[in-house]
Amino acid sequence: MAIDRFLIAAVTDRLIYASETTFDPADARTLLDAIPRKPAPRFGFSIFGTKPGGTSQGYAAGIGNATIDDKDKTFAYATDRDSWTRAGQWKLRWRRAGMNQAIEIEQVMADPTDDGRSARIHFDSAGNPTGMDIQVSKQFGLWRIVVIVPGWRPWKVPA
Repeated sequence: MAIDRFLIAAVTDRLIYASETTFDPADARTLLDAIPRKPAPRFGFSIFGTKPGGTSQGYAAGIGNATIDDKDKTFAYATDRDSWTRAGQWKLRWRRAGMNQAIEIEQVMADPTDDGRSARIHFDSAGNPTGMDIQVSKQFGLWRIVVIVPGWRPWKVPA
């Protein structure tokens, strides 16, 4: 079965942006049917950051000594990267939640430290949506390292 990423992106946009307090249950069921069931770890670990670039020096004919400053290098690693499906500006994944199910939605280009960049739609065992949560993060600084612990709060209900 082919994944219709255009459909997934359009439905996700409607679920997130159409209303501040409710969402269309038919859109949520469409999304549940469209997202592949990939295995996901119970707990994921991600790390990202930047490290300073280096300096290159050499001799250029006709110019003499030349120095080039390299840009800072960014890096990212996530233990759960294979469990996500990318569609437009979104990453989505299906999760089993006991007897129930959930779809996690993450905005790709948002800053990982921003609140509200992720949402989670809950479904009962029959596949009926029961609510949507929004991510709120707690941040802890430890020298130059920032630890982000995600949490969730209720956000929207089915219309």
